[in-house]
Amino acid sequence: MKTLIFHSLKASAAKKLALKLSGEIELRKNHYRIHTEKNFDIENYRLLNNVDLNIFDNNFDYQSIRLMVSDMDSTLITVETIDEVAKEVGLNDEISLITEEAMQGHLNFTESFKKRLSILKGINISSFESVYNKKIKLSPGAQELINYFKSNQIKTAVVSGGLIFFAEKLQSQLGIDKCRANDVEIINQSMTGNIRGDVIDANEKAQYVGELCDHYNIENGQVIAIGDGANDIEMMKVAGLSVAYHAKPLLKEHCNIQINFGGLESLIDFFE
Repeated sequence: MKTLIFHSLKASAAKKLALKLSGEIELRKNHYRIHTEKNFDIENYRLLNNVDLNIFDNNFDYQSIRLMVSDMDSTLITVETIDEVAKEVGLNDEISLITEEAMQGHLNFTESFKKRLSILKGINISSFESVYNKKIKLSPGAQELINYFKSNQIKTAVVSGGLIFFAEKLQSQLGIDKCRANDVEIINQSMTGNIRGDVIDANEKAQYVGELCDHYNIENGQVIAIGDGANDIEMMKVAGLSVAYHAKPLLKEHCNIQINFGGLESLIDFFE
């Protein structure tokens, strides 16, 4: 028996899909579940429906999840923070192309980060505050998801290949437990173009998941990891559940769950 989550309350579309799958339909709070004996390729149905569809794994204990680790840029928030800083100081064209290539997996992330940092050398960090206040918007459902996890004793963390300034601000705004991001050198309120410590690349993100598991005394299998780009693949591999949120094609190949249409609150459907 397979269970398909139809992340919507569009009754007619859900019933139509259930018929195609010769399945039984079950109404939940914010979604439908379709139970079927039929074998099917979920990718085909994803292409045919403008609704998020995911397999509910009946062999996985969703209630065992104790930690959520999420990427920041284009995941918990709708923008790439370094790109926004570049726009603010008139260096957008040079930086956004490097960011996109790195997210698609066409460019080594550490190289791309150092390259972007060198372009931003000398800018005043007053632009950070301005970007956070004017440009940073939470992704739909981000606060709802964090609140849901907190109310169910699930710890939360943000890990980002972006700047620690933004990650800490977001941590405070959303009430997230832990955070890690790139610590860049700042002298006399200006960026020097240097990084302090290691660049938070894909391997560092995976390592951070391991550190948090040790800290909270839990297993990797009790972690749900959420991201959108190539830099998130390694942490997806070590987590019990992995989520591609409005993600690049490369990341979707490495995930259990895809959210392509809805907000982050769609993930609550697995835990109801």
